[in-house]
Amino acid sequence: MKLLGLFTRKGRLRIARYRQIFQTLVAHGFGEIAYQTGLGKVMRILSRPFRTRRQARERARVAGESNTWVRIRLAVEELGPSFIKLGQILSNRPDLVPRGLQRELEKLQQRVPPFANDEATALVERELAGSIGELFREFDPEPIAAASIAQIHRAVTPEGAVVAVKVQRPRLQEIVEVDITILQELAELVERHIPETRGFGPRAIVDEFERGMLRELDFLREAAAIERFAAQFSGETRIKVPEVYRALTSRRVLTMEFIDAEPLASYLQGDAPLGLNGARIAEWGAELTLQQIFAHGFFHGDPHPGNIVVLSDGRICYLDFGLTGSLVQRDREVVSDILMNIIARNEQKAARAVVRLAGSRDFEIAQSIEREIGELIDRFQSAKAGDFSFTMLLGELTDVLVDKGLGLPPDLFLLVKALITIEGVATGLDPQFDFAAHLEPFARDLVREKYDPKRAAKRVATTAGDYADLIQSFPGDYYKLVDTVAAGRVRVRLDEETIAPLGRIVAGASSALVFALVLGSIIIGSAIIVHSRVPPLWNEVPVIGIGGFVIAGLIGLRLVVRIMRTGGM
Repeated sequence: MKLLGLFTRKGRLRIARYRQIFQTLVAHGFGEIAYQTGLGKVMRILSRPFRTRRQARERARVAGESNTWVRIRLAVEELGPSFIKLGQILSNRPDLVPRGLQRELEKLQQRVPPFANDEATALVERELAGSIGELFREFDPEPIAAASIAQIHRAVTPEGAVVAVKVQRPRLQEIVEVDITILQELAELVERHIPETRGFGPRAIVDEFERGMLRELDFLREAAAIERFAAQFSGETRIKVPEVYRALTSRRVLTMEFIDAEPLASYLQGDAPLGLNGARIAEWGAELTLQQIFAHGFFHGDPHPGNIVVLSDGRICYLDFGLTGSLVQRDREVVSDILMNIIARNEQKAARAVVRLAGSRDFEIAQSIEREIGELIDRFQSAKAGDFSFTMLLGELTDVLVDKGLGLPPDLFLLVKALITIEGVATGLDPQFDFAAHLEPFARDLVREKYDPKRAAKRVATTAGDYADLIQSFPGDYYKLVDTVAAGRVRVRLDEETIAPLGRIVAGASSALVFALVLGSIIIGSAIIVHSRVPPLWNEVPVIGIGGFVIAGLIGLRLVVRIMRTGGM
């Protein structure tokens, strides 16, 4: 059935993608990996010969002049939207990829031309179940922006509202599904044939990418994120959130209010219009980001200058809500504990809070990172302005956790990156901006809220309810356990790492036992032959018996040497 699937449209697309991946890996100097995983052998059979061997050799030569991380980035950019998005996800996860590769993936560019106007129009009509003339009073077929996932068109609703229509690229869902299948197969091959990659968990990386990519392809999720953002900032005069037009929105088309404003990048480049204060924009931007994180627990995951615009009245507006992060109350409280203890120079409490945030209670690990946190705090306190910022401290603290093998929820890495990005923007607008001074009040409020009597009473009530449920369910669970043991249905699960050494020991013991049995059989057989004086004879002793004793001696010597090498004696 799988073989027949290769002749479907998706099957042919899959073969073509495999061929493209193989050729790209070879062109960028990763041909050895392709052959290690078996991909190269398959592609030599399935793919037609290179028609552009000279171009491929030239690209490989240029790639060879770059370091490994640069070549990975170039290959990812060439492989298109799915792989670019995977690279962007990995750039937020220093726990999954080496730091050098993470920094290189942050440079990923999406060089994609807009798709055909008639395709955009047809997709909008199909998704919204109507003609363009019925849906919009005006619809500009020329996109005002294009990216790997979608492109933006300016339009006017029948009621006269100017809107931005985000249209997903045609057939992107199908391409992404094929790419995810290929990535899952490649991850399995890499783990099987290149054991040193198992520590990074290639299959787990692909699973996380699949979840993130499919969420980003669903524009209804993005619409919900914008509406949640608007609700949590209702009444806030410093921010503008675009209105979503639900009647003109679907999974592949998102219609929202058109924002006519100046990109924040213009202020950083010195091209901003006169009359707006850069220091005030820096202050508002930082405080709004901190409010998202610490007050609401839901934040924009990519607040770089291209995703922020400034209206003529100074209000700030965030764009592109495809990447957002969220923190539960417990994680926000622990993060605030870490920040307050760092500011107070209490490395012991900061270390314990960091370990608790990673979901561990190992105080030995806390003690091991205490000194490193102390050194980071000393560097931060003694550094000159601009030399070592607070978010740089957080970034290096994340590196310490990764080095110690402590895992963090993905959104916490996203939080650190968002803080680093917004501090860079703020200091670019105002070189004297003190990010730590703005952060401290938010962290202090969260710590104060943590110890609020009402919150404490609520936690006590929740804990009491949990204990009540435990007591109520205990008799039934106890009898179920006894019944399972009595019926002999207890199962013991062992992972590969645990059972592999045991398997080697058993295999070694089995081999030694076989050698011993063979040795004993040869000695007994040779003794019988010698006693029976079976010809031919040499000095009245059977030659076959002599040969048997010699072979037995060699086998016995090998067995003794093997036992001594393994520590058996």
